[in-house]
Amino acid sequence: MSRPLDLDLRARAELLAYLVASHLLTREMTGEWLSVEHVVESTKLWLSSNGGGADLMQRVHLASQALDIAKRVALASASGFGSKTAAGMFCENLRLDFRSDAVREIYQTCLNQLVGQRWH
Repeated sequence: MSRPLDLDLRARAELLAYLVASHLLTREMTGEWLSVEHVVESTKLWLSSNGGGADLMQRVHLASQALDIAKRVALASASGFGSKTAAGMFCENLRLDFRSDAVREIYQTCLNQLVGQRWH
């Protein structure tokens, strides 16, 4: 059975939030943002673990926004974003932990971004 190649708004927001959180965690751990290769790998990992399918244009559109949003989030919470916050964004299975205030804030930022674009 094939998976649909279109994510709904919430799934797009969650994938985007996952990529943003991945950027932020990597930045906190290494001082660098995710490489393009790691963004592609992270996108595939999220799609695989969430049973989602997205066409190439949808993946590129979301992945291309992740770094800009991550930079905005990092600037907005420069004083309150540290390694403990970054590490707490993910569960053991590398899924976003929505119990984390940081994750909920990132998700809402991503959702607002997508709604503001009216991109479907």
